[in-house]
Amino acid sequence: MKYYFTLLLLIPFISFSQAKLEASIDSISTKEEAKAFLKSYKNEAKGKLITFNKEKHKTKLAKELFELSKGGKKVIKSENGKTIYKLIDKKTSSHYKASIMLFDSKKTTISEINSLRSFILKGLKNKEHKFENLARVYSAHPTAKTGGDLGWVKKGTFSKRFEKAIADKRVGQVFSFDEHREKKHYVIMKTEDNQNIEEITVLKISELN
Repeated sequence: MKYYFTLLLLIPFISFSQAKLEASIDSISTKEEAKAFLKSYKNEAKGKLITFNKEKHKTKLAKELFELSKGGKKVIKSENGKTIYKLIDKKTSSHYKASIMLFDSKKTTISEINSLRSFILKGLKNKEHKFENLARVYSAHPTAKTGGDLGWVKKGTFSKRFEKAIADKRVGQVFSFDEHREKKHYVIMKTEDNQNIEEITVLKISELN
């Protein structure tokens, strides 16, 4: 009976705290405000900022979030509680698509790298090998396991030289590229023309206490 009475006293306090928390979420309109919220309420809720790309993210949830206007919310209730998604920002930016093989001259001599790249380029030109198969074998980049595919990359992710080299090529063209200062050397294949892709930044809040 004592514990039941204590629980009854706590219910209004919990409801007030959640109402205050959700009111704070409603007031957020920028990434900076979202970051400040996450810092201020780290003990009351678990949350993070997530970026969704319309070409990469095709889930039912992602499609529903893209339909929201800026400032809009989607609430999902489950046995484990409530999760709130709030759309903070929506914009369109230029992306490019390419596949790469990376060779590191910190670990291998440049002459060995050039010899290997000549072998690779010749094999691709003669259609003796597929790019993705060679990438899985020779590339030192994390994308090796997916055949070197970078997917859609937002302009500004890599160096200006790297991105210009890709922009200047035609789709399907394979070429060598070097970042000597970083000791990084590539075989690159441009796989798609540049495309403007919509992206949204969403504040996800879960485990409201």
